Amino acid sequence: MAFSHPLVVVLVAIGVWWLSTGLVLAMVNRTERGGWRARQVLPVMTLAGGLGVALMVFGGAERTALGSYAGFFGALLVWAWHEAAFLTGALTGRRTGECPPGLTGLKRFRAAFEAVCDHEIAILVTALALYLVLHGAENRFGLATFGLLWGMRISAKLLIFLGAPHAVSELMPRPVSHLKSYFKTDRVAPIFPLLMAAAAGLFVVLVVAAASASEVHSLVGHILLASFMALAILEHLILVLPVSDTALWRWAMPRGKAERTPAVLASARETQAQTAAVPVAGVTPERL
Repeated sequence: MAFSHPLVVVLVAIGVWWLSTGLVLAMVNRTERGGWRARQVLPVMTLAGGLGVALMVFGGAERTALGSYAGFFGALLVWAWHEAAFLTGALTGRRTGECPPGLTGLKRFRAAFEAVCDHEIAILVTALALYLVLHGAENRFGLATFGLLWGMRISAKLLIFLGAPHAVSELMPRPVSHLKSYFKTDRVAPIFPLLMAAAAGLFVVLVVAAASASEVHSLVGHILLASFMALAILEHLILVLPVSDTALWRWAMPRGKAERTPAVLASARETQAQTAAVPVAGVTPERL
């Protein structure tokens, strides 16, 4: 079957990652340009999220390649709802302003958590609900996909909170731009090698599981997960290396942002890094 060939599965995973991220960004950016409003985006995304749950339930009952794909795509749709709710500013946290001056240590961590706590709680509730529905399913790759997305999101957020010097991104929508004030860009967090080691270890486990899979649904599911694990590792590296992810999704950005030159972006990063030298700053955007 063509769609169970390892190369095809990898290409599907990469294509879906690129397209789904761009579509969410494009939809959110329309709310900034006077097109759709958040109250229009969320009903559309809620329908998509409902479809995602249906696909995960369907895929969970199918011990086939189609079931693994359905669970995978369904998990991405559910995740896309959470991202849209977050990036439009409809579901973030009780603290809506920038980080108060002078906060350090646990106080700064608490303030940062309060800025995103509602969204984090919503993801936790969703994960628990999906687990209750799917933990006994024949095919649990949809559930595993949601868990992988959640785990790597937490990893990325810890990294940019503790230190990621090149995490400034023009992709961050305006409704959540205040969150930049909660993160550090003046250093690479000491935890970075540990996060990378854990991610690389999980990637190897998934690749080995795919190589030893005796059923096609297991082969497809493990390759999809391994591909997304590799993409998550790439996104972590982008946070600390002097490269930009803007070019990948320039088509999803507002025209004014998309036309900004690399020199302007470099200047913004330099200013951000200089600001990060003082205790109250060190900022970088949320990642998808």
